[in-house]
Amino acid sequence: MSVLGRKAREAVFWTSGFNLFRDVLQLGQTLVLVRLLAPDAYGRFGLVSTIVGFFTVLSFREFLVHMLQVRDERDVHYQDHFTAGAVMQLAMCGLMNATAVGLRWTPTYASVAPMLHVMSVLFLLDLPSEFRVKMLERALDWKRLRLLNGLGIVAYAGVSIGLAAAGAGAYALLVPMLLVPLPFIYDLFVNAGWRPSWELSRDGYGPAARFGLTRITSVSFVTGAQLVESAVLVRLVGFVSLGLFGRAIGLSQLSCQKVASVLAMALYPVLTRIPPGSDSYKRVAALMLRSVAWVVIPLAAIVAVLGHAVVKVLFGPKWLDMVPLVPSALIMGAMMALVHAAYFILLAHQQQRRCLAVDVLRLAGTVAALGLLLGHGLVPYLRGLIVLHVIGFSLIARWLYRDGAITIGGLAAAIVPPIAASLNGLGLCELARRAIAIEIDGFWSGLAYGTTFALVYVTFLRVLFAPSLRELVGYLPQADRLNRILGFRPTPAVSPEAV
Repeated sequence: MSVLGRKAREAVFWTSGFNLFRDVLQLGQTLVLVRLLAPDAYGRFGLVSTIVGFFTVLSFREFLVHMLQVRDERDVHYQDHFTAGAVMQLAMCGLMNATAVGLRWTPTYASVAPMLHVMSVLFLLDLPSEFRVKMLERALDWKRLRLLNGLGIVAYAGVSIGLAAAGAGAYALLVPMLLVPLPFIYDLFVNAGWRPSWELSRDGYGPAARFGLTRITSVSFVTGAQLVESAVLVRLVGFVSLGLFGRAIGLSQLSCQKVASVLAMALYPVLTRIPPGSDSYKRVAALMLRSVAWVVIPLAAIVAVLGHAVVKVLFGPKWLDMVPLVPSALIMGAMMALVHAAYFILLAHQQQRRCLAVDVLRLAGTVAALGLLLGHGLVPYLRGLIVLHVIGFSLIARWLYRDGAITIGGLAAAIVPPIAASLNGLGLCELARRAIAIEIDGFWSGLAYGTTFALVYVTFLRVLFAPSLRELVGYLPQADRLNRILGFRPTPAVSPEAV
């Protein structure tokens, strides 16, 4: 196995392991916090997070991505990145505080102004933290990266529960975010002994500046759409409804979008090392898209069907008003996960301008859905967003095919099997449920229904799509054991470059 192939497997192993740990921790944290905090607190947290996210896009993070984009180590200018980042982060901190002062004069948004002042500190901490993250990603040091991530989120979870129990409201969700960067800052300055020299070369930083400006223009449309969405929802339906909407979207993110994020974080640094348009690139791109689709499509299907039981068990009776939002939110989450995976394949293929076009489409579509559909309720609005993401995915898929980054067979192998297997699984489960005349509204009935669906889903893939399933299993931890369970003969995993 080549070096990149080994690093790709390490990336998937450590990133998957970390995300499993994080998701279990966050699930436990959520189970506690939703019983301590009201939907109103989550609504305020959602608006503040969206504002912080918008300014984060305008910060130095997108410029840092250039550290991963370049193939030659000599083209990475660390000191230039840190110096330019210091200027940008100070500017973002100032803009955040100026925005908070302005919001104090608006009756609708004045209550979140003090929270923005507190969160402005995050931009100062973000400078050394994200800088260290990109250094570790560039070095493909996944073990160290994920261990530092783990320390940060454990601190966040513990402090947030303590603050919520003390009655801190939305601050219990916001203030602990300032703890997450601290392990990376310690690792950069103490363990690695790195020090800034405050040099900045126009020639050395020029490519990163051009790349970052293009990416900021692109991603700002995405965060702009989220900011417009949150602001309009608060204005029209209030913080409580925004809290319910945010929890439904959060459930879809936990169920679907985490998978796409894991693979994007793990494979993007590897994908950028493979020559664009090569057979290896096509195969890895198809594998990445299939890995996402084969997980998120069945998850969206089963959680959408079990929406009432899931909300009742996870969030408690006071959150049952969000149940009607769950099916549409889950379908949208699955589509967003597919768009996310395809988007990063397109970006790694060095098509930043087309990524910008997709982001512009998302902003325009979100604004149109807010204007045309939100007045009819949150469910019609979510359905409009589903259509928007279907269009976005279709557009990206068309570009990837035309540019030789993926094949029609690769696209079909990603999308068709999980849809067919999910429909088959839901159909058989519904026949069984109606035959024994039970309602799925609690933990045990939901667990039985979901387990049956999973068994039928995997059996369908094992029987009709065995080669593709076997290939995916080969990249998972404990692949030999999983092969034996599925009845496959264990074989050595193949590196992405070799295939």
